[in-house]
Amino acid sequence: MKIVEKDIREEFRITDQNIIIDDKRKEETLLYLQEEIAGKQTRVLSNRKEILLQQFWYMDKFMIGIHAAFCIISILIMIILHWSVGYGRFVMKIGEEEIILISTILSGILGIVSIMEIGRVFFSGIAELSESCYFNVRQMVAFQLVLSGIINLMFLFISILFVGIRWKMELLRIGLYILVPFVIAECCCLMVVLSEVGRKNSYLLVMVGAFVIVFYCILASSPELYRITALAVWGVALIVGLLLLAVQMKILFRGIEKGEILCAN
Repeated sequence: MKIVEKDIREEFRITDQNIIIDDKRKEETLLYLQEEIAGKQTRVLSNRKEILLQQFWYMDKFMIGIHAAFCIISILIMIILHWSVGYGRFVMKIGEEEIILISTILSGILGIVSIMEIGRVFFSGIAELSESCYFNVRQMVAFQLVLSGIINLMFLFISILFVGIRWKMELLRIGLYILVPFVIAECCCLMVVLSEVGRKNSYLLVMVGAFVIVFYCILASSPELYRITALAVWGVALIVGLLLLAVQMKILFRGIEKGEILCAN
């Protein structure tokens, strides 16, 4: 790998030697920039809190808004299901199997939305331009992961408690049924983001996400997988999924740091 990096740097050095810089245009550009900057007020931020707030203020919040809106809608769906079970004249037959299916689908979609939030940085096609900002791409992706993680943890925690208490299920059991689809969905979608084809085509990520949801629907139709005796399998699946997700995150950040993802983007 070091030999490959050395060869790439040598190629860049040779290419730079062939680039002819026009000193006159360089001076004109410098004067133009100085005139533009002179007419603007530049605010120096020295406080880390202010820097983070400014980053949050100016960052693209479209996917964060969709992420938060999906969590709110999902919680409202569960509340409506809670009111519909055993209340009113028209009673919906929402038993344990039905709520497990609904929870599985919602947690899977949540995992897909979380990765789409990160993938939007690369889908724009100007990730290398973001690298020139105060926060580089690696830091911005980490920042978005933290925000996404906070939203996900809040939603998953509320969902596990709500479903477990309302439908009288063990928290460990419903926790595995919700966490495993979430983690597996993130792993599948992050695998798409790590590929060059996936970063250039956002529809591929949507297709993979749709396939994962269909797979969960088929999986939920097998009652044998949701028996107490199968909890060990779900536990192993969660551990394997978390390990795979950690490896994928490491590959993502290493690729951004080395410039492999940015150059390919």
